[in-house]
Amino acid sequence: MTPRSGWWSCASERGGGIACWLELMRGLRGMKPARDVLFVASSGHELGQLGIEIYAERRPDLIKRSRTWIHLGANIGAAQQPGNIVQASDDEMENTLANGMAAAGLEINRRVPRGTIPGGEAGVVHRGGGRYMSIIGNNALFHNPADRGSEAVDPGVIARFGAILTPIANALAGA
Repeated sequence: MTPRSGWWSCASERGGGIACWLELMRGLRGMKPARDVLFVASSGHELGQLGIEIYAERRPDLIKRSRTWIHLGANIGAAQQPGNIVQASDDEMENTLANGMAAAGLEINRRVPRGTIPGGEAGVVHRGGGRYMSIIGNNALFHNPADRGSEAVDPGVIARFGAILTPIANALAGA
């Protein structure tokens, strides 16, 4: 899941998450997964995650029934961002994401302590009792009208995230 809306142009706020979300679709396209794979791009992130709240409310059993939620949060691959933040429901989810990031040379600057309600749409999954892994970043342009244009994003970092997330999603869908 990834939010698709935000304040103003939001090139770095939303761009990396949406690009990785599309790459996951491409990567899973030729696979015959053992389970259903749902792709959710919600609106209303900037309004208290309104879109994912409504999505989950209309599917009351989906959060707990899902094997794993992969949350592609804000500022993935933002240029000159000060750090990547990993949020996860449990050690297995955190280690899966952390190992993939380490293999791609992607730094983890902060890990949200277990039991803490995570930021962004992953908070909805957490409160609903679901399993999740989540990556978000920091960015000086977050919720800023200047968050626009190619200088706001680092395509190489976004590509590295897309490359590690596809095999993770493949393994989760085919397990």
